[in-house]
Amino acid sequence: MKLTSKIRKFEFESRIFISLSIVILACIISVAFFSHYPPVYITLFRLSGLEEYSSLMFLFASVFMIFISLLRMWAGSLLTSNTVMSFKVRSESLVTSGVYLLVRNPIYFSDWLALTLCSLFLPVSGLLIPLLFYLHYIELIKYEEESFSEVQEGYSKYVKEVPRLIPTLNSTIGFLKSKPHLYLNKDGIRHNALFILFVPGFLVGYFTESFLLAVLIGIPAVLDWAIVHTRIGLPKSSSKQIHKQKQSKVFSNVLYSQCWEDPQIDREAFNIREDDVVFSITSGGCNLLAFLIDDPASVIALDLNPHQNHLLELKIAAFRSLSYYSLLEFIGVRKCNKRRELYDMMKISLSKDAKIYWDNNPEQIEHGIIHCGRYENYMKMLGNCVRFLTGSKTIRKFFETENMNERKKLFDTDWNSRRWKIFTKVFLSRRIMSLLFDKAFFKYLKKEFSFGDHFSEKTKRALTQLPVRQNYFLRYILFGNFDESFLPPYLRKENFDIIKSRLRRIKIVTDSCENYFRQLPDESISKFNFTNIFEWIPEDAFENVLIETIRVAKDNAVITYRNLLVPREHPESLSGIIESDKLLAKQLHNKDLSFIYDNYIVEKIRKGNEKWDIKLSEYQQEIN
Repeated sequence: MKLTSKIRKFEFESRIFISLSIVILACIISVAFFSHYPPVYITLFRLSGLEEYSSLMFLFASVFMIFISLLRMWAGSLLTSNTVMSFKVRSESLVTSGVYLLVRNPIYFSDWLALTLCSLFLPVSGLLIPLLFYLHYIELIKYEEESFSEVQEGYSKYVKEVPRLIPTLNSTIGFLKSKPHLYLNKDGIRHNALFILFVPGFLVGYFTESFLLAVLIGIPAVLDWAIVHTRIGLPKSSSKQIHKQKQSKVFSNVLYSQCWEDPQIDREAFNIREDDVVFSITSGGCNLLAFLIDDPASVIALDLNPHQNHLLELKIAAFRSLSYYSLLEFIGVRKCNKRRELYDMMKISLSKDAKIYWDNNPEQIEHGIIHCGRYENYMKMLGNCVRFLTGSKTIRKFFETENMNERKKLFDTDWNSRRWKIFTKVFLSRRIMSLLFDKAFFKYLKKEFSFGDHFSEKTKRALTQLPVRQNYFLRYILFGNFDESFLPPYLRKENFDIIKSRLRRIKIVTDSCENYFRQLPDESISKFNFTNIFEWIPEDAFENVLIETIRVAKDNAVITYRNLLVPREHPESLSGIIESDKLLAKQLHNKDLSFIYDNYIVEKIRKGNEKWDIKLSEYQQEIN
């Protein structure tokens, strides 16, 4: 295959991601360099002397979106969603009737029209969108043409008579002479209505003169289409393979490539000593590596998702094999173009399963493994949106302003706008987050709970009440990486040699807490870091895990965990055996740099009492 064909093949199979990148690039350029310029449509009305009527552009856009949506749904109805959304060219499917007499690629044409229309509501830099999409679509069409010409007789005649992307006068006349009948079916409507919510969006925009509001109303249909497109478009073999790995999205890949809990407050709660055995949920592996700084006897890293443990293995291998600055380059803190070479050097120390996983995911290594989690991808998207809404200059002011009162004023004047409030309501809604994360995380959450209000308040606290400059969680969300002056504890230079010398103390386990604890003898562990796993398991399972925890715990062992959305503390039946240190927990929570959590729990286990003997006996009878 020629190089140009290979490039076009890659471009075709990655078209949904390239399209998204083009839109994001144009929006970033508009915000960064042209934010003070008027939208293109204002300029056009001004040049024609009709500026006072410029708001009518929103009404025109609303009506035109109806035409665009009908055009796309008509084209999609003549094909099938499996053909339209496939990541491979379906060269056996060729339609040369109806709207396909107007233009050979009416779906691309309708998308190009919609994007051109939206670009008029951006500054002049927004015109990059229709230009880049035109070039992108032409390459896609050329690749499709190569496939069709090989298998479809008469295709060359069709190519000569009907234009590729934009209708001509002759094709329009030919289309009208054919007396086409609008044909729509359920499949075509359901899977091609991605612009339909822009119709009410632009109507609202007419009354508010806000293009951002029109976009926020319109974008859910686009997101729905993108998700459905990906699900339908994946080859069946890939879908089966993913299904075999695990039905739940939680286990299909790395969910967290970093820990999103502040290890400093756990370290203060634990007060780790040299004879301590510390148990920790693996997650991104960051915090249990930080526990090594305090010189415990050993650390047990457990996760039900095997890929989280594969990630920890690779981080451990990086510590063992690389210098400090090479470590920062490899994992993604610093730029690096030789991550694959570094991986090839260190992979010999990985387990068989971890090696297979990373060998099959080279793009995650090339990107930097601290950026490869699904949660981090969501945070990246969130950060891009926040920078678009508030501007990078405003965000930098918060990191440059130490005075808390000044930051509060800055939040009220420059951050907490109507656009921010609408954004939190729409993009941080339960519906959107359920699409991105497994619904098991939200199963025990009250239906009336507002994600938008919750995270809006958490953001306000992070920006106005907590230290901002040294908050590496906040910086990563807003800028997509760390400042090397304020790194997580496990990545700080002064801790590198200490952690490296103690890596052998880590034991990695892929299992559930309850199953693993049942294999351990009594009084094995003295410190337990459960992150926030308790809020997405049933209450009876929560109690059973705590009972097994008490059994394997040493007397006076310390437990820490967090509540993100669902309030959970030890049940009343275990009071007297487990004691909550609410004062210490509150003091630590007040300085928690990981601002997203609603509550922090510190508890101690008291085993030397009759109540524990009775409870243990009841539990053992139940499981037997």
